[in-house]
Amino acid sequence: MRTLLLAVLLSQAPFAGGQMPDPKQMSGMPLPVPDVTVGTVTVRVIRGSLANPLKGQTVDLSGASKTATTDEAGRATFTGLTPGTRVKASVVVDGERVESQEFDVPNAGGIRVMLVATDAALEQKAAEDRKLAAAPPVDGVVVIGGESRFVVEVADDSLNVFNLLQIVNSAKRPVQIGGPLVFQLPEGAVGAGMMEGSPPGAVAAGSKVTVTGPFAPGNTAVSFAYSIPLGTAETITLAQKMPAQLTQVSIVTQKIGNSQLSSPQLTTKREMPADGQTYILGQGGAVKAGDTVTFTLSGLPHHSTWPRNLALTLSSIVIVAGIWGATRGTISPRQAARRGQLQTRRERLFADLASLEAQRRTGSVNPAAYASRRADLVSSLEGVYAELE
Repeated sequence: MRTLLLAVLLSQAPFAGGQMPDPKQMSGMPLPVPDVTVGTVTVRVIRGSLANPLKGQTVDLSGASKTATTDEAGRATFTGLTPGTRVKASVVVDGERVESQEFDVPNAGGIRVMLVATDAALEQKAAEDRKLAAAPPVDGVVVIGGESRFVVEVADDSLNVFNLLQIVNSAKRPVQIGGPLVFQLPEGAVGAGMMEGSPPGAVAAGSKVTVTGPFAPGNTAVSFAYSIPLGTAETITLAQKMPAQLTQVSIVTQKIGNSQLSSPQLTTKREMPADGQTYILGQGGAVKAGDTVTFTLSGLPHHSTWPRNLALTLSSIVIVAGIWGATRGTISPRQAARRGQLQTRRERLFADLASLEAQRRTGSVNPAAYASRRADLVSSLEGVYAELE
């Protein structure tokens, strides 16, 4: 269940960073394109970024012994290539040779390749940014970015709450914020722990999570989780104080039965079906540093007090009945057979109760039907124990 829930989250938006990929990292990688004519290869030539297409560049397609010239969008198109032919695209821009990986012309669809020439100005700026990022930290501020999520998974006996946070430093240098970021966990939280990918300076201990700087330029992913035991109430409210400004509230919770999500910070809310499950996504505006994000989950599976009270009562009856039977001497074979029948029925009724409780907790039984069936089972158990006495 947890794997599915996290897959839903990750499909919503990139989390660990959120920046556009560096075109240089994609340079020369052949990408299949299914909706073009077989035997087509398109090569796009840019300088540094997609905003700088290069027109009039001669692209060579070795293996096919063909050349083509880039158009206004920086694209050179090759058609009529024989499927299975192994080719490589290359271009020379201001003396710099840029090549693609070798690839086979596919039997279906075509191939798209991007060749990225060096932009000297961008390279110089990137080098300056790297130098600043390696400099000693300065005083500054961070915020909790808009890609952050509060995620709630409904387990058998607890709520599992995941805090997937993005700490954003918009400065060019590392910053210290005058102390650590301290997240005080909601009342009742247990089992707090850091998740994979969090920085070494993030520690979960007891009822709080502490994230110690300095904070590098850009985005730092900090993820931690804790559990809230499910008790006898169908409604649980979680309150999380924000040690830094949260630029957008995003809450995702698994919907079980008629469970609902509400919060004074939410301005929009919608349900998302995924792989047979339903999730509720709520979003809202910014929350100031020091303010509290509060959200309530209602209609949750809960543990009723009646099974515990009934068990205590029945165990007392069993003890009393045992003492009473011991003082009466032996019983007849007919009485022994009847007692065996009653004990078998008692075990079957208890099994039916356990099954009914499991259906209620997963939301697979109508509340009215659940209440009626439970009353019948309890009444039958009382009758069995009365006869056993």
